Amino acid sequence: MPQNQLEPEFATAFTQWQTRPTQATRSQLLRQLNPVIDQAITSYGAGSQGSSTLRSHARLMALNALRTYDATKGTLRTHLLSQLRGLQRIGARQQQVISVPERVALDRQRLTTAETELRDRFGRDPSDAEIADYTGLSLKRLAHVRQGRPPVAQGTITDSGNPDAFTPASRIPGQDPGYAAWIEFVYGDLDPINQAIMDYALGLHGTPRIPATEIARRLGLTAGAVSQRAAKIQAMLDERQTLRLL
Repeated sequence: MPQNQLEPEFATAFTQWQTRPTQATRSQLLRQLNPVIDQAITSYGAGSQGSSTLRSHARLMALNALRTYDATKGTLRTHLLSQLRGLQRIGARQQQVISVPERVALDRQRLTTAETELRDRFGRDPSDAEIADYTGLSLKRLAHVRQGRPPVAQGTITDSGNPDAFTPASRIPGQDPGYAAWIEFVYGDLDPINQAIMDYALGLHGTPRIPATEIARRLGLTAGAVSQRAAKIQAMLDERQTLRLL
């Protein structure tokens, strides 16, 4: 029988999170794993140990790594440190920009064609994730092709005073890359319909922001259904504060 190699100091928090993955259990597990995250930042940070953005990325990567951990194949510390090697590439990826006009024009044509074909296939507007899968373009590339700016606003998705509107961004784009990473983390866990709601509500990946009633029309939903989904998405976005992903 394979031996359980999960370290005793992490066992309780990991088991509680695995059994009941809530905000509270995730926060507790991340607190227990702080020494491992600190070690990864020191080892792979290349002089950026004090960067809050790097720490935010490290915590997000740790959350992702927990999903693939198998206690019969090694310790949790070893697994996390292996997965967190990606911190070495974070800075380089953030600086990567493709600015060849001809390539942008070609990709914009691919984007337009994909949107039309997927809309005909689904009977609704596709999410950006579906467009990315269909075209092979990354979400960052979609934003670049659309000449839009990625949102980093930490406001609310919906305006409680006007259910037909979405609250404008409360932060200036470009000022909080850590929150932008959290938005993409949440986005990756959603189904295509909820991804499309995020695209339109927050203006993700260069997508124009539109009112809730227009989102409902484009996705074939009622306005109430869009509001309910938006509220659940907002709750997921709010977990950032609980998990201290600042």
